[in-house]
Amino acid sequence: MVCINRRLRSDLSSCAARNSEDLAKAIEAEVQARGLDIRVERTVCMGRCDFGPTVRVAPGGAFHLGLAPNDVGDFLNELEVNLNLKKENNKINELPAPGT
Repeated sequence: MVCINRRLRSDLSSCAARNSEDLAKAIEAEVQARGLDIRVERTVCMGRCDFGPTVRVAPGGAFHLGLAPNDVGDFLNELEVNLNLKKENNKINELPAPGT
């Protein structure tokens, strides 16, 4: 889960103000590139606005605070090892074109 919440008052910190939308895009792209069998979910406020962007591994996982897009590779490396993530077996590019 990646918080993309933006507070209405611009003087208050928020995950979106700290580029969490770019972080979410980077995580989504890297998950797809690696073929990981996980879902990246964008959400609003997990109560860690002062320390964001906030990422949480659900259900019940740890909060990861202050990640930036350039941290995504190491973050996913850690998740792959610690959670023994499965890779998606996707052979869609090997299938014949529709109608053939």
